[in-house]
Amino acid sequence: MERSTPTVTAEPVAAGSNMKGPPHKAPAMLCPTSAWRLLCARTGGTIARVTFYRWLRNGKVYSIRLGQRIFIPEAALEDAIRQCLSGERF
Repeated sequence: MERSTPTVTAEPVAAGSNMKGPPHKAPAMLCPTSAWRLLCARTGGTIARVTFYRWLRNGKVYSIRLGQRIFIPEAALEDAIRQCLSGERF
């Protein structure tokens, strides 16, 4: 008896074709080092790296932890930049 292998024909599927509504863009996430460098560059000041990590640990700058990695949403960093530029205290 001869064995036949099933034939599979795959048609390309457009990304997100099974989803309804407009495609959603994921928020940009930055690693702490990139976020700290961007914060220093955009504020024009020097913020110690230890201070920035303290802000992350205390929740003054919103961050997301996935396992051992930490990510800072771009919107949270923009808020921190705005607070630094306006002179608000953390």
